[in-house]
Amino acid sequence: MLQDRIGKTFARLRAGELPPPTAVKTLPPAAQRTTCSGCGEAIEPRERYSYIRADATVLRFHLICHEAWIRFRRPA
Repeated sequence: MLQDRIGKTFARLRAGELPPPTAVKTLPPAAQRTTCSGCGEAIEPRERYSYIRADATVLRFHLICHEAWIRFRRPA
């Protein structure tokens, strides 16, 4: 399951569907069910997640997808 989420996040980054990882991570005090900006799967209320706000863009990631977003390097 984690490898699937990482793969989906990398695919969205390669397709240019996510901005580069330049924003600072913060965790919101309460979570409602939402969708991960990386893999596109649901983030359940019981899961911790990353909340990133960069200008007008708001991104939410599973913690593993956030890690993939930070570590992604575009192929040369």
